[in-house]
Amino acid sequence: MKLARQFRRMEARTRARSAITTINMVSLLDIFTILLLFLLVQAGDPDEVLPVLNNLKLPYSSAELAPKRDLVVGIDQTTITVDGRPVATVAQVAALKGNAIPELSQALKSYFSEAVRGRAEGDKFAGRVTVMGDEGTPFVVLKKVMHTCAAEHFGHISLAVQRLQEKAG
Repeated sequence: MKLARQFRRMEARTRARSAITTINMVSLLDIFTILLLFLLVQAGDPDEVLPVLNNLKLPYSSAELAPKRDLVVGIDQTTITVDGRPVATVAQVAALKGNAIPELSQALKSYFSEAVRGRAEGDKFAGRVTVMGDEGTPFVVLKKVMHTCAAEHFGHISLAVQRLQEKAG
């Protein structure tokens, strides 16, 4: 009988100690998860960063406004791309009669139809496009790209440049 009382007393002490030393890890993990998600969202604004296109040297300018992330039409020495996908070559575009580029027009139409679908879901279509043209791009090609963009409902055209003070650094 004496052993049973001692055993119950030891068991009660063990339960009392273990209740004090346990930590509820579930709520602690929830807090860390929320903190991690908050820090990831606030770490940077990806809407303000333009993609880096290979073999493209942007012209320098004293522009003050920061670029916005829109649909990007890239023009390097040989190729015209829409969001990284090649649509035409610079030589083809330079040789075209008129200002419309059929391949670029088709690519912009598909983006426009996606935007119209998104507008039906509540997104607002702004018709903005950023043209990232190499500093050696012929003006004729740049003019045809801008004309085609405007004809396909992308009338807010921005030209990507490097800030002048970056050149000295």
